[in-house]
Amino acid sequence: MAGWQAGDREAGNRLLSDLERELNLIAAAKLAGEKNSSLSTGDLINEAVIRLSKLTKIDLQSKAHILALASRIMRQVLVDHARKRKSGKRDHAKVTLLTNVGVWDRPIELLTLDWLLDELKDMDQARADIVEMRFFGGMSIADIALVLDLSEATVKRRWVSTRAWLHDRLKD
Repeated sequence: MAGWQAGDREAGNRLLSDLERELNLIAAAKLAGEKNSSLSTGDLINEAVIRLSKLTKIDLQSKAHILALASRIMRQVLVDHARKRKSGKRDHAKVTLLTNVGVWDRPIELLTLDWLLDELKDMDQARADIVEMRFFGGMSIADIALVLDLSEATVKRRWVSTRAWLHDRLKD
């Protein structure tokens, strides 16, 4: 990781090769759950890797940390793409996200989720990070605990209460 961050292309290629399977799973899961998106899995991964490679002031500590950051970047790519599509049309098609996280029973409109995550960040950044890693990274409680340097029990409690908050905010 340090070699890649120092500009060693070969180290970057090895790292991306090691992460290829997980990045594909994350991207495919996010795109499979979206309606009205023209991005491919490869497009999403490429854009995330480009953005990730431009980050120089972040100390990437582990594989889980890189995947968490990649999932956050993929979320931003999807949101940017949805905003761009929405701004160019009169009859706006909603871009929705389907997830297999928790007990979610319906698709979530991507821009609404992004807005709620911004609201949640203002209240509690760690809870917003948990939601982002669960929804966009498909990360387990254990992996999130590792990235956030929290106990699994703490992450689980925060996830349960935050999921309830999201359900309440997403009521029709």
